[in-house]
Amino acid sequence: MKLKIGTQIEEEIMKLAKRKAVEEGRSISDLIQDALVQYLSAGPASPKEREIAYQSFCERPLKLKPEQFRQVLEEDGWDR
Repeated sequence: MKLKIGTQIEEEIMKLAKRKAVEEGRSISDLIQDALVQYLSAGPASPKEREIAYQSFCERPLKLKPEQFRQVLEEDGWDR
């Protein structure tokens, strides 16, 4: 049984997803479902993958809008 969900996705990501779905002749729903299945079935990252992610994160400045950065600074990490 499929469930209808609501979520927020960055506009640019949604444009890319729509373009990919059209190229493949698929619905956005199928594209997102397949991406989730692939993500959830992947095992933990290998040491090499973690190193690449660490380098990517630490060697490049974050491209956050000022409001996004403010939200990160104001978020209470203990409030989860």
